[in-house]
Amino acid sequence: MAKSEAEKRRTMEEEDRQLIFPWMTRGEFDRLSERQKSHECQKFTQPAMTYLGRHKTCKLPSCRRARACKGFLREPQYQEGGNHTAFPPCLGKGVLLHQQALDALDVVYGVPAPDDAPKYAGRPSDMPPESDETT
Repeated sequence: MAKSEAEKRRTMEEEDRQLIFPWMTRGEFDRLSERQKSHECQKFTQPAMTYLGRHKTCKLPSCRRARACKGFLREPQYQEGGNHTAFPPCLGKGVLLHQQALDALDVVYGVPAPDDAPKYAGRPSDMPPESDETT
C-alpha cells in the first residue's frame, strides 16, 4: 500500500529529529555544507584521538599544550586530499590508523565489543548422553 504525502512528510520529520551527534540532529546536520559537516565529524572523533594519545606527537602546539586533540583540518589539507575528512589531522593517512581510530571510537563512546560466544547452547535433552562405559 502506498504512503500518503502526509505519512511521507511525517516519516521524514521523524528522521530529521533523530540525533546523529550528541549535540545535533540529522536534520540540522543535513542542512550544513560539506565543510561544516566535516568540522562536526572531527569534533566527534577528537576524543578518540586523545584516547589513542595522538595529541602527544601532533604538529599543532595547541593540542600538545591542552594534552588533548583540538585540531581541525586546514583548507590546504582539504585541497590536497589524502586525509579522511571525518578525522583530525593528527590521524595521518594510514589504513591501519583509521581502523585503530574506529576501534577507539567504540571504546570512548561505550559501544560494547561483539560477543562471539553463543548465547544459548540448546536444550539439555538435545545434548548427546555422556557415555559411562566401564571396561
